[in-house]
Amino acid sequence: MASSTSRTGRPPKIDADGVATRGRLLAAAVASCVSLGFEGATVADIAERAGVSGPAIYRHFGDKAELMVAAGRGALDSLTNRAGGRLDPAATARLYLSPEFADTRRLLSELHLAGLRHPEVAKLLADWHRTHAEEWDRRFGGPHPSATTKTFFALLLGLCQIDALSALASSPDDVAECMDDVMRSLFPEEDHR
Repeated sequence: MASSTSRTGRPPKIDADGVATRGRLLAAAVASCVSLGFEGATVADIAERAGVSGPAIYRHFGDKAELMVAAGRGALDSLTNRAGGRLDPAATARLYLSPEFADTRRLLSELHLAGLRHPEVAKLLADWHRTHAEEWDRRFGGPHPSATTKTFFALLLGLCQIDALSALASSPDDVAECMDDVMRSLFPEEDHR
């Protein structure tokens, strides 16, 4: 994932697979958080996983919290891109349930729990939520768009815990079908294809 801002001077370092340092740092942040949790993930571990020095992180991100939230934002941006850029609640919920989103679910869970203990994480998450809430509020309209958006976000955060419920017997397809029903109830005006 290339930075959206361009820097003058030296171009970003690219690894053998063509991935720039920023992209490697984002991927390493996800992997570290999934393995060690938010508190256990360290700048040193993330740097090692990305194949860079610790100080290289600070050329791209202010601190670990900023890096971790950027990793979560990047994952959700890619989800929106996979949905064709269309804000579709049912498709978004289905993507949250997909196996390839498992690491992102864990990252998002860790970030939101860390937000309860770390004010800097809470602030970054609040800024992120506000940005996306404005887009969804415009999309939903209706008498209470903010309440609808908040409910939708809460459902998505709940889906981040789906892996913790493995003791409950149900197929992924059955869970997805139930979530489709919830989406139809919450968004009756949507075209649920």
